[in-house]
Amino acid sequence: MKITKYLVGFITITFLFAQEEYLPLAERIKSVGERLLEGYSQPLITSFGTGVSTGLFTSARSHKTLGFDLGVRVMYIQVPEFARYFDGTVLVCSLANDSLVYNSLKIDSISTIFGPKNETTVPVSGNAVGIPPFIPGGFNLSGVPLALPHLNLGLFMGSELMLRYLPFTFKGSRVSFLGYGIKQHINGLPFMKSVPLPVDIGLGFALQYFAIQDSLDYTIVSSQTWNLQLVISKNLIAFEPMIGFGLEGTKVYFKYDFEYEIPDPAGGPGDRIKVKDKVDVEITAQNNYRAILGFTLRLGIFYLHYDYNLLTHYNTHDLGLGLTFR
Repeated sequence: MKITKYLVGFITITFLFAQEEYLPLAERIKSVGERLLEGYSQPLITSFGTGVSTGLFTSARSHKTLGFDLGVRVMYIQVPEFARYFDGTVLVCSLANDSLVYNSLKIDSISTIFGPKNETTVPVSGNAVGIPPFIPGGFNLSGVPLALPHLNLGLFMGSELMLRYLPFTFKGSRVSFLGYGIKQHINGLPFMKSVPLPVDIGLGFALQYFAIQDSLDYTIVSSQTWNLQLVISKNLIAFEPMIGFGLEGTKVYFKYDFEYEIPDPAGGPGDRIKVKDKVDVEITAQNNYRAILGFTLRLGIFYLHYDYNLLTHYNTHDLGLGLTFR
């Protein structure tokens, strides 16, 4: 279909536009150890969890059986100022009397993965080595764009299937995404049809997954997000305002090898040996609920949808465009 070709082209341009030469996303994550991982990557975790949870259900009403919306959701997740820096503790290894000595060093105002581009060098003296010796800078982002193809398909008795899927490149690393869910139009239930409700009410649930691969095609980050949303809307023919409230949770799993160097006790001054630690960590995103306010315009077989998502952190804009057959 031509519409599919255009959507894929649009999404590809969205993620590849204005690409620069930089250390890719996955390699930056792998260059920090477990001590710094949560502080450095938390904005990524929360923004991606927020983005994939946006635009799930744009109306309380469901399509009739096999009716559908097919389009693209374009989100913009606002990164708050506090998410650009974090305070962390770095391990420092030195050599004293042919023995390795480890100490902790606290460093303030380190750039997160979305913070300023400047890397942070771990201050050491003598034969000491920072683990890691430097902390990579961020991508200097005040917001994260995200675009996803999206399908809502009517089933029966007011139920509706939601599906979205996309593999793409984000900041030099491969990211894969899959989301699916189900919504029930409460008004469409057999025992509710005789109840004269002034508005439409829908209840939806979704599960969504994303993963990040490194340059060797290993999955170093995998995530699961659940969503429960209550949506209320009013059908005014071509215009449909809506409000909603959602509960959600995102867990992200990091699994990779963290490689670094320490002084060599058996070598000469300045000699180093390489060490590899296994990182296997679970981190939870910061957002747990959201309020939604938006509307849908329908012009024949085309629709345009916008909603604003108000969260504890990382407020989000959502724009949807596509075809609709109800």
